[in-house]
Amino acid sequence: MRDAILSLIRRATGTAGLAHRVAELEAGLLAMTQAQAAEAEATREAVRALGRDLAMLTADAAARAPAIAPPGPVPASEAQLAAVNHNLTLYLREAARVRELAYRDLLLALDPLVHMLPRAPMVFEAEKPVAIDTDDHVFPWGSGQDNTRSPRFVAACERHFPGRRLHYMDLGCSGGGLVLDFLLRGHAAWGVEGSDGPMRAQRAEWRILGQSLFTADITRPFSLRPSPETPNVACEVISAWEVMEHIADEDLPRLFANIHAHLAPDGLFIGSISMVPDDDPVTGARYHRTVQGRAWWEARFAELGLPMLASHGFAFEDFCRGTGNGPMDPSYRDMPGNGFHFVARRG
Repeated sequence: MRDAILSLIRRATGTAGLAHRVAELEAGLLAMTQAQAAEAEATREAVRALGRDLAMLTADAAARAPAIAPPGPVPASEAQLAAVNHNLTLYLREAARVRELAYRDLLLALDPLVHMLPRAPMVFEAEKPVAIDTDDHVFPWGSGQDNTRSPRFVAACERHFPGRRLHYMDLGCSGGGLVLDFLLRGHAAWGVEGSDGPMRAQRAEWRILGQSLFTADITRPFSLRPSPETPNVACEVISAWEVMEHIADEDLPRLFANIHAHLAPDGLFIGSISMVPDDDPVTGARYHRTVQGRAWWEARFAELGLPMLASHGFAFEDFCRGTGNGPMDPSYRDMPGNGFHFVARRG
């Protein structure tokens, strides 16, 4: 084909000069192509050589690796850990302070509506108005932080007592949030807290529910009555959320006497109990005075006249604490060894 093209050029031009020039160009192109091919092959060989060298280095490093201890993490000093913990504590305190201030601002807006809450003046008398000799009062934690809310629990109680205006009492009420939840649903509700810290600070619901929240050592006699001449109020529901373990065993009979004195004949005593210790290594406070398992508590409740019910109709999520109800609340479903819920009634 090549020769035929060159012959055609010679016949058309009458000279061999152009044919020679084409041949030269062709020869140059061939030489360039061969040079590029050689250069490409040299490059491929260089890459192959580099790959062989890298493989040899990798194998050598792998062979020597067991003899070379990898550098471990630099342990943090106690001072560094203390500084981190201190900063975290400050951040959490500030977050809690801002949250509390925002909540109080909201209560300012609710102040004009307070008179609409269904409350009636009550007479509250306590042999010991404040549990001044307890670590919960001397080194307050729950009374200064907690304020449980649970409209779902209110709805569950309404289902259990259909068509009734409930009378509710929360023992160890802290901020009084559950009392507010019952009042907002049109029920009668009161809370009793062992420390007067929330009252003095006017934290949470104490600012607007002063006629419904009281202080008392619940292991000493107290009474809540509509008037001095009338009997104690009879509550369909009395609750104690994470409270029982704070009571020493020898004080439980007096606590149960107060419950019996304010519980309606068909009323329920409902709550949660932690089964783990709670001590503060800094202050030395011991918050949980009675750390026992569920079987022990069931027997103790039965001895004191309020046996726990095996079947009661309340779902796990209906309970106020021990359900993951808030960032600080553990779930006893996930950690059954930490605590449990109870529903008790007179035997």
